[in-house]
Amino acid sequence: MNTPGTYRAFISYSHRDKTWADWLHRSLETYRLPAKLVGRDTAFGPIPARLSPIFRDRDELSAAPDLSTEVGAALRGSMFLVVVCSPAAAASRWVNEEIIAFKRLHGDARVRAIIVDGEPFSGDPATECFPEALRYRFNAAGEMTDEPAEPIAADARPQGDGKKFAISKLVAGLTGARLDELIQREQQRRNARMGALALGLGALVVVLSGLTWDALRQRNAARLAQAEAQFQRDEAQSLVEFMLTDLRQRLDAVGRLDVLEAVGTRLSASYVKQDLAKLDPDALGRRARVQLLLGEIENSRGNLDTALAQYQQAAATTAELLQRDPGNAQRIYDHAQSVFWVGQIAWQRGDAEVAQANFQQYHDYARQLVAIDAANDDWQMELNYGLSNLGTLAMDQGDAAAAERHFHEALGVAMALLDEAPEDAERLVSTGTSLAWLADALVRQTKLAEARQIREDEIALYERWLTQHPEDAVAKGFLATARYRLAQTQLNLGLAKDALDNARRSAVIADALLAADTENVENVDRAVHARAAVGEAYLHLGEYGPAEDALRQAIAAVEDFTARKPDPVQSRGLTTSQPTLLLAELHARQGDRTPAHRLFNQVIAQYRERVDGGEATDAGTLRRHCLALAGVARMTSSSDTGWDEIITLLGGARVQPGPDAQTVLAEAYAQSGQEASARAIAAQLHAAGYRHPNFMALLGRFPNLLALPD
Repeated sequence: MNTPGTYRAFISYSHRDKTWADWLHRSLETYRLPAKLVGRDTAFGPIPARLSPIFRDRDELSAAPDLSTEVGAALRGSMFLVVVCSPAAAASRWVNEEIIAFKRLHGDARVRAIIVDGEPFSGDPATECFPEALRYRFNAAGEMTDEPAEPIAADARPQGDGKKFAISKLVAGLTGARLDELIQREQQRRNARMGALALGLGALVVVLSGLTWDALRQRNAARLAQAEAQFQRDEAQSLVEFMLTDLRQRLDAVGRLDVLEAVGTRLSASYVKQDLAKLDPDALGRRARVQLLLGEIENSRGNLDTALAQYQQAAATTAELLQRDPGNAQRIYDHAQSVFWVGQIAWQRGDAEVAQANFQQYHDYARQLVAIDAANDDWQMELNYGLSNLGTLAMDQGDAAAAERHFHEALGVAMALLDEAPEDAERLVSTGTSLAWLADALVRQTKLAEARQIREDEIALYERWLTQHPEDAVAKGFLATARYRLAQTQLNLGLAKDALDNARRSAVIADALLAADTENVENVDRAVHARAAVGEAYLHLGEYGPAEDALRQAIAAVEDFTARKPDPVQSRGLTTSQPTLLLAELHARQGDRTPAHRLFNQVIAQYRERVDGGEATDAGTLRRHCLALAGVARMTSSSDTGWDEIITLLGGARVQPGPDAQTVLAEAYAQSGQEASARAIAAQLHAAGYRHPNFMALLGRFPNLLALPD
């Protein structure tokens, strides 16, 4: 979410003034405030050292019916609006719309203008340079009045301020610095350059008096070469720093970190040849950050081995820094990040042992940071992350009880941080995520009443936030997820009508988010799960028509996205397996055996290679594969069914299956004549309050399952 201050300024311009906008954007982002002014308090906060980042609208949106989502978010997140004023801008619908949107969000006081052509308030459309919304004030209701505005404007025209003075005036307006101090800064720079030149000429006279021309040439050449080499080193370091900060931030915002890959790869190749012990801390820090960046790029592409190599190199670099200064909290933090990413890749590759070691080390570093300074909220947040990582790993390894303990402690840390700063969006997400993970751990243990309460707490958290931040798409996304997860828990408790209500409310939010941003894979995934939850609730209520509509909508959403984004990295695990399983079950209930059989086999085929290769160790894959096997087995009269495979996969699973998978396992035992094992599972689920319609149907088919086990 963009908040005021994400960007120092938003540049609004007509595409016909693109050359001016490019110059302005470059001039503002490279402008360095005088050191003596940096940090001084003004009406706009402390004066920064630099004005970046500056958002520049890419072009006029001539084909769009409204301002784009990206532009709207940037306007919300910008401290100032800078309008490039010209007759073209005055005639531009979109420049005017951007001014209106900004004034409605932030008022008139933070609008700035720079004149590049035409005349202000001329009244002649051929020469007027101020757009209409710039010429008039807005009232508290966000409506334009007939009261003339007096915009703060710099004039870059030759007959006006000229380019240099105009930039100084604009910087003053964007920082609260006094214009005379900025002008003095430019004069001081010119004086310094002139003084250096005079000093150099004086030295040249002295040298010429005692040396031959050839000796002078050689000496000056050596000095120039040395100075040039130092300059090149300084410039290279500055460029790397720019790449890792400002440029990276801008490219990350548009999902184009790959642009940095070529430069990063060359730097990484040179780092391999360096002796870590001989590098100074600044060089080591830049090296580690470049390696982490390259690891992130490779990870986003699914190249886990290459990403791991980069993260391991980064860990070696940060370890060297930490070894030099073991009590330095920043060094501990930097190394912890490298350690985390090594563990993350190991987890993604299924290497639980390496993941456990690194996640534990990351957690221990977080504890160390908190011990150094318990009042440091950043270190407390690291502890929250460390506990969540251990909880996630415990869930993956099938130890839901340990996961519950980790998530419960993580929640306590997150809630304490949120209480200190209730308007902090990052802390809101950390608290919500901790609640969500805790609920999942409780469901895995069939602690359903507790899980329902935690989900309701999570929903209440996001709804409170959205009353104050109604346009926060991130919070809306988490709310949609929490609601369909609550619907699943309510189904587990046998509350199908309540489940339908929450599933439908989730779908409304998820569909709106997807309509606003169809390129966001998380929006697609959320909409698919919400629609699947709607379909499942309708299915168990016996309303087959609405159930089929919702499930087909869920499947279509995935198919539409993957047709446009065939790269599996872009689709990041999107699957139709859940709605497909439910649609197959619907057909089976209606007696349509052929489509049901086809759909169940479609899911089996999706996971067969992973299952046969021993790669299907996660609970989700095993669950879906075994649900499909059970669906086929129920329609097969032959003794050669999938019940034995279900017993092998779920009965011997490393990961404890959830209650729906346990239901299928109990059915497999019952179908295979292993009644004692079936009764043990059924009794445990029933005692925990599990009342999912499928479980109740199983008890109806096998009424002896609730008898005491032998």
